[in-house]
Amino acid sequence: MSRFLKTLHLFSLSFGFLSAVALAFNTVIFLILYPQVTQFVELDPSWESYGIVAAINIILIAIFHLASIITLLAHLVTAKNTSRLKVLTITLGIISGLMILADIALLSDIGKEFIQGWQTRGEWIILFISYGLHSLSMVLLLITLIRNIRAETKPTGEVIKDEVLFLSLHSTGIICGWLGLGGVIAGIMTNLSAWMMERIIPMLGGVILSPYLAILFIWLIRRYLVGVKPGLDEKQFQDLSRAGLLSLLFLIPIMIVYFGLQVSPIARESWPLLWLPLLLFFLLTFFSSFTLRYFKE
Repeated sequence: MSRFLKTLHLFSLSFGFLSAVALAFNTVIFLILYPQVTQFVELDPSWESYGIVAAINIILIAIFHLASIITLLAHLVTAKNTSRLKVLTITLGIISGLMILADIALLSDIGKEFIQGWQTRGEWIILFISYGLHSLSMVLLLITLIRNIRAETKPTGEVIKDEVLFLSLHSTGIICGWLGLGGVIAGIMTNLSAWMMERIIPMLGGVILSPYLAILFIWLIRRYLVGVKPGLDEKQFQDLSRAGLLSLLFLIPIMIVYFGLQVSPIARESWPLLWLPLLLFFLLTFFSSFTLRYFKE
């Protein structure tokens, strides 16, 4: 590990332990506020100072996510191997980091709706789920950063083998695909209106796809702009071709079944909006899974 990369790890860890305290503080504050806000209890003016502290804590948590993701992506580009833990950590870390923006929007909505006398239980539930994701992501990020520092690696001027990013890309694709399918299934089983789905699908879909797109961007930049010879070797090309064909064969019957459900009497108003996310995340899951399977043969 280079000195610069080690400095990045230490910087991220220093913010990590600080942001862990900040996350715990905000969680306690929100747990105390939740019953008071949902029951429309008049809040003491001293809560304004706690709100300022909570805002500072959100900034610390955001800095940690940004620093740690940059560090792990830099390590991914210079390491000689990867692991499922690293891929999972980067994926959840990016999603968790983007969810901080949703936290800010939720807290703003809760404040406005509380003043108007509107119920905010739904926003609170989403906020607590988001903080659960932050907690899981923070634990994984800290563990991965510590393991990277402790790992005995010999410095080398040789850039990462293409296979490491190739494996990381498709491992991330499987995770993002499963997360996206979980969201689609939840959308199919809920009674959300079509106008609400139109708002949720682009935002949530973009958040889930962002880790895969980030690693894909790094892979493309490395191959075409950093002096690595473009093009795939013969085995990679064959693996991708076979994976693409199998993905298509598996996807066609699934979409035919979904079309039948969509025009059936049991169809709900929002189902026609879910065909593209269903197609996209099934395709991503199948393609990445088959590619990794053929790659390991």
